[in-house]
Amino acid sequence: FLIERCGELFAGLEKARVLQQRIDGIDRDAELFRKQVEQVVEQVSEGLSELAEEDAVVRLNALLSTNRDRQSRRNSLEKQSRKLHQEKQESAEIIKSMQDRLQALCVEAQCSAPSELEAAERSSESYLQLKKELAAMEQQILEAGEGAGLADLESEAEHADADSLPAEITALERIIKEELQPQQRELAEEKGRLHKELELMDGSDAVALLAEESQSLLADIRSHAEHYVRVKFAARILRDQIEEYRKQNQGPLIKRASEHFAALTGNSFATLQTDFNSRDEPVLVGIRPNDARVHVEGMSAGTRDQLYLALRLASLEKYIDSAGPMPFIVDDILVDFDDQRSKAALERLSQLSQKTQVILFTHHMQLVEQAKSLGKEHVQIHEL
Repeated sequence: FLIERCGELFAGLEKARVLQQRIDGIDRDAELFRKQVEQVVEQVSEGLSELAEEDAVVRLNALLSTNRDRQSRRNSLEKQSRKLHQEKQESAEIIKSMQDRLQALCVEAQCSAPSELEAAERSSESYLQLKKELAAMEQQILEAGEGAGLADLESEAEHADADSLPAEITALERIIKEELQPQQRELAEEKGRLHKELELMDGSDAVALLAEESQSLLADIRSHAEHYVRVKFAARILRDQIEEYRKQNQGPLIKRASEHFAALTGNSFATLQTDFNSRDEPVLVGIRPNDARVHVEGMSAGTRDQLYLALRLASLEKYIDSAGPMPFIVDDILVDFDDQRSKAALERLSQLSQKTQVILFTHHMQLVEQAKSLGKEHVQIHEL
């Protein structure tokens, strides 16, 4: 028994020695870890040196986790920054390409700055639209011109007498309405009737006769249609010439007549304008200061007389400017004028007398007194 207890004792001593060696190794490792912790703490932060090694390790682990998150965020931001930088370079290249293209467009459009390109584009679109409309109009003219070229048609239009155009248009429209259109309808009805009869025929001699008659009618229709086209085309040329004549002469005349009319009516009317009635005929319209429109038939007798006088004065002034002075003789044209408008009319006649001789006959002494009140040296009064 003693020997067994001694064996167990020696075994326990050996185990104790081994455990002591492990404890000593753990102490050495702990000391080494402590020193390493102190070194890391000194490198990282001075504030951690006051903490115990275990707390310092926990704090260092937290800092490590935080720094890893920051490093990951930094890497992401750097990657995003590189991407944005690349996009910036690509955008700069696109901008430069667009600027070069704009510059090329400016050179092509003959613009001094890109801001003028929009207006140039609108002008180009307008030009193309007008060019398209012009081509369509030329094609329409050529189709109606029976094979004549544009130069021949223009030459024919230039030699047209503008003064005789209204009468010729009226005559041609009357021929078209009263003669050609009824004939065209009759021929069309006859053609339809013959076609119907032809369908009912069974191949006898009557069919041949009707076919021959149909061809004759077709020839007549073609001849009348060609004449109709010529007449319509001539009417179109005459209408264009009238419009051109109106643009060249009516505008200044209406403008000057408007000035006379406003003065003669005591500014009851502000101006005159051209308009079209229900039959598409050009008419004059008086415009009041409040933009109300009054047709001639809606004016009083006196106002119509003042309108006529305004037109006569304007046309006479235009004639004098181009052909020289001619006397203007009138007889009691102011009988329907009130005192204010009579005085305004005498003032306008006095102004006209600076360009040509004006003779006004009257048996109303009131007009004589108004003429004297003008105080014009060139106004002379003769009692007969």
